[in-house]
Amino acid sequence: MRRIAKGPNKNAPTQTENKTNRINIILARIRRFQYLELSLLILILYLLPFYVLGEEAHVLVHDCLDSEMVWIKILSESGQIFGSLDSTIPNIMSGLPRNCLGSEFNILLVLYSFFDPYTAYVINLSFIHFVAFTGMYLLLNHHILCGDECELTRAGVALCFALLPFAPSFGLTVASLPIVLYSFLNIRSGISRASDWTIILLIPFYSSLARCYVFFLFAMIMILAYDIARLKRINLRFPLAIASMTLIFLVVEYRLLYDTFLNDDYISHRVEFYPIYVAHNIFEVIDLAAYNFIYGQEHVPSLHWYFISLSIAIAFFALLREVIHHQDLVALKENIILIRVMLVIGVISLFYGFWYWEEIVPLRQQIDLLSSFNFTRFHWLHPMLWYIAFALSLNIIIKYIKYGKQIISILLILQIGFLFSYHSPVVQSGGFGQVFDDGLSYREFFSEDLFQNIADHIGKPQSDYRVICLGFHPSIAQYNGFYTLDSYQSNYPLEYKHEFRQIIEKELDKNDEMRIYFDNWGSRCYVFVDDIYGMGYLIDKNDNICIQNIDLNTKALNHMNASYILSSVEIYNSKSKNLNLLDIFENDASPWRLWLYEMG
Repeated sequence: MRRIAKGPNKNAPTQTENKTNRINIILARIRRFQYLELSLLILILYLLPFYVLGEEAHVLVHDCLDSEMVWIKILSESGQIFGSLDSTIPNIMSGLPRNCLGSEFNILLVLYSFFDPYTAYVINLSFIHFVAFTGMYLLLNHHILCGDECELTRAGVALCFALLPFAPSFGLTVASLPIVLYSFLNIRSGISRASDWTIILLIPFYSSLARCYVFFLFAMIMILAYDIARLKRINLRFPLAIASMTLIFLVVEYRLLYDTFLNDDYISHRVEFYPIYVAHNIFEVIDLAAYNFIYGQEHVPSLHWYFISLSIAIAFFALLREVIHHQDLVALKENIILIRVMLVIGVISLFYGFWYWEEIVPLRQQIDLLSSFNFTRFHWLHPMLWYIAFALSLNIIIKYIKYGKQIISILLILQIGFLFSYHSPVVQSGGFGQVFDDGLSYREFFSEDLFQNIADHIGKPQSDYRVICLGFHPSIAQYNGFYTLDSYQSNYPLEYKHEFRQIIEKELDKNDEMRIYFDNWGSRCYVFVDDIYGMGYLIDKNDNICIQNIDLNTKALNHMNASYILSSVEIYNSKSKNLNLLDIFENDASPWRLWLYEMG
């Protein structure tokens, strides 16, 4: 049979067009790597001060040096990492139950066991930020903004998310959310790889279930319920992934679960938690919710209130213009995900506001779990959600606004500059924030030489006596080997709180605000004194503050075996209270001047 020769296909690309297409693809890939390389360079510069300055860098005090970082150090040195369920840590509170310091299955413990505390801190901090960048980039690239034309947005938003001041003591708890969501969505879509399962199975060893992941897993269950109810289909690997991560978290957190549900002999001080702030009417509820929506929450700052909010407003304006002027409902449908993300953010903030409504609070107090566990922590999902919304809004601006690429470039530069220079006493600053931070350096905060002089002056093994601290965080003394009766603990026995209260009960009676702070919260189990209350816990030698009249229960102190008081303020009535001044310690390298009193 004779074959009929076909003529040339007029629609087929010519050799010139093929060559042009290949060049465009190569150029796109070059641009892609340029954006990634620039983003990673900026991230390295953000972290560089911690490597260059060393222990002269400013390290976060709030919920870090004043507590969690020192807990990890003490536990790693205690020989009780794998201690029994009824073992104790003698350095803290006359023997803090081992279970109160969390699980041994924690990568942070590994870091602090193999490196000195500052090196471990910096390694952990660096890893957190790079995981945040990688996770957000992968999530945007594979599930939200997939085209090559979105590369600037993907790399820019991933960098912004990575520049957030994550709390180092919480490990990957917030920073890992995008990469975990990326893995869950891969599994849900049926395109999972071994790396997705590895991420899901390993993150529990470097994150907190109670602080964040219980809420993330709840969100995954809601997505699963949506798949069943609306889509009438289910990928069995998706619920298997949810169950697997949940199971591993339960194994990792077995100590917390044991004390909460199985140990009848343990009652946490958290059962007495009562909100210091209560919304008295619906208007205050809305005000609290609006504040959370606009400014976020200090432990998990999203820093969205300037340029991200502006970007979202511009994007909604652009969509509204398309609908009204061009009757383009397709634009609205294509970008419905932004509306959904913003609704989720809003609902979380509303829940936050209603949780503190005075009509709800009494109901919560009737159930120990509701009073001791913070169910408002859905807002720990806010940073990830706000930066997803940021990426979606930038994409809309490019699509529907003239000079959109130039506009998003400006918005990204402004947000990056804001994050790179941001500093606050309650977050870990990097970049230029290190320059603007006028707080104490890591070396100054712990002042190891000064405290060694005090220990040498006492001349006894530190395990043989107990101290209390005035005017500064007890964690400083704990870091330097002293055994303290006072401490900042997120979980400790209620019985100890009541016993310790006897020491300071007369001081608490002088100040209602101080009494409410201790009685309704009590995680800072400190020696509160009315004369210096409200002046913070970092009273240094330049403050010229003293205690005119201290009124502690010396019988209670003696009963709890207190031997010495370390105070950064002079106690004027020390003799009348049977406190013997042994010496005053200071040196040029330390911000502290410490009075050492012995119990008479």
